[in-house]
Amino acid sequence: MGAQSAILLFLALCFFRWSHAAGKNTWDLSEEDDRELERELKTLNKPYVKSFKDEYGITYDCVDIYKQPAFDHPLLKNHTLQFPKRSDNTTKKTFPRLCPRGTVLIRRITKEDLIRARKYARMQLLQAQITDTSGGDNHYAGVEFAAGKGPNYYGAIAKLDVFQLSGVSNNQQSESQIVISKGTGGPKNYINTVQAGWLVNPQLEGDNRAHFFTYWTSDGYQKTGCYNLVCQGFVQTSTRLTPGKIYTLSTLSLEIYKDRFTSNWMLYNDREPVGYWPKEIFNNMADSSLVQMHGNVYSPFDEPSPPMGSGVLNGAKFTNILLTDGQSNSKLPVNFRKYNDL
Repeated sequence: MGAQSAILLFLALCFFRWSHAAGKNTWDLSEEDDRELERELKTLNKPYVKSFKDEYGITYDCVDIYKQPAFDHPLLKNHTLQFPKRSDNTTKKTFPRLCPRGTVLIRRITKEDLIRARKYARMQLLQAQITDTSGGDNHYAGVEFAAGKGPNYYGAIAKLDVFQLSGVSNNQQSESQIVISKGTGGPKNYINTVQAGWLVNPQLEGDNRAHFFTYWTSDGYQKTGCYNLVCQGFVQTSTRLTPGKIYTLSTLSLEIYKDRFTSNWMLYNDREPVGYWPKEIFNNMADSSLVQMHGNVYSPFDEPSPPMGSGVLNGAKFTNILLTDGQSNSKLPVNFRKYNDL
């Protein structure tokens, strides 16, 4: 291990030990930091038509669809709201409608949520630096579909097995997701991705339950994007399911595709529209050159890795996989590459 790797490893270990000792929801804040968080909360939490708590004590707001926080993003000032259409083949409601028509379901952001998001972003940066130099303690397994010299991709469909995992500690994470990317060869400022799936991540969510999540970035995970709705960008359109919501079903049926007419990247769950990533927030996402479907886990260096997927070899899977072409046709994938770090 080189000197740079050793320094990064030392910093990461110090950070994780400090975080564990301080408690999962605490952070020493200056008065200015605290005021900044309060300002951010006022921006993210909009006036609501209806508010309620679920059985887990999480608060949700029903916010006017036109007044949701996404439209505070500076690139969305002139954005035209898109109302996704439900498929004619929809025969069941995955979730009951929780908000009145004309509003959308949004998980209320707390100061603790923002603190966890900042701590987690710092941890991710350290992870990326350590992985680049010394391998880190990330583990993953999945498949990828690379366009190569052929036509690029415009979306993907898959059904993900979901598990309520035990054995994920406060400093660990376990995810299963679809990642659609462009520009992965660099430079970082033009690496764009949209991601969705489920995760168990106490550092991010504040509990060890499975949560539905979304993520996006337009600069290779440097300064843009975020998980769920803790920053502006993702446009919520559902009254039933929202990023960050605890997910209790055993499967998660996802479809992500680029709309041919608006160029927005749409997200559906079981043929029910959840929302979309507007074209304006990206700088290199006219299509996708890489689709990945994988599980990944992270653990501090001094803890055994948590379970991935079901925690049993070959016990979790992606099924009903389709890729979308430029004419919005969904086709069976022809070529793919398996990858894992074992």
